[in-house]
Amino acid sequence: MKQVALFAFTVLIMSACRQVQGSGNIVTENRTTADFTGISAGGAFEVEIKNGSSTEVRVEADDNVIKNIETTVSGHTLNIRTRDGVNFNNGHFKVYIIAPDITKINSSGAASIDIKNILKSSNKITLEASGAAGINGEVDAPEIAIEASGAANIKVSGRTRVYHAEASGSGTIKTSDLMSEKTTVHASGAASAHVYASVQLDADADGAATIYYTGAAGVSQKTSGAANIKKDD
Repeated sequence: MKQVALFAFTVLIMSACRQVQGSGNIVTENRTTADFTGISAGGAFEVEIKNGSSTEVRVEADDNVIKNIETTVSGHTLNIRTRDGVNFNNGHFKVYIIAPDITKINSSGAASIDIKNILKSSNKITLEASGAAGINGEVDAPEIAIEASGAANIKVSGRTRVYHAEASGSGTIKTSDLMSEKTTVHASGAASAHVYASVQLDADADGAATIYYTGAAGVSQKTSGAANIKKDD
């Protein structure tokens, strides 16, 4: 009886998730949104971001898919998601974003975010990726914080005075070309982080994590387990 009930429940859940097959006919749609300073993308989206004087959001997708892509602003964050209960098969979905001041980017699931010009701000910039997501680009801000978890990959270049990096799980942070004066980095699990510091580096690695560093900074380091902290020549 329990097995029958479990089977019925499984069928119900599967039927509630509607499968949408991409038509192959790609269309674009300009979206009107409130102003935002943060971007959060979850799922299998490709997102391109540019700094610009105006705010623009453009969605590119199959004509039978595009209506199921949501671009809503909540708490100054543009959220890019698919509608609840809808799964895509072989769909094409890409989002192009222009905004004057972006200070936070979050990429989750299998989302891929590319920063197409230098992302500049007079405020702190935060980049976060989780799952199998990725973030790539160039940033310029007085303070930058980067966090990669799960199997996420973040590769960033640019300039900053203060840099905080956190890598966990099997996440990877590649920021050897992010020129920072003071860098604080923590890596755990099987994660790896590549960082630069010219004045001061505080590095902490545990588990089987590895931190690679470049620059002429004074180094304060702490390791435990099978972790390593290495000068990256």
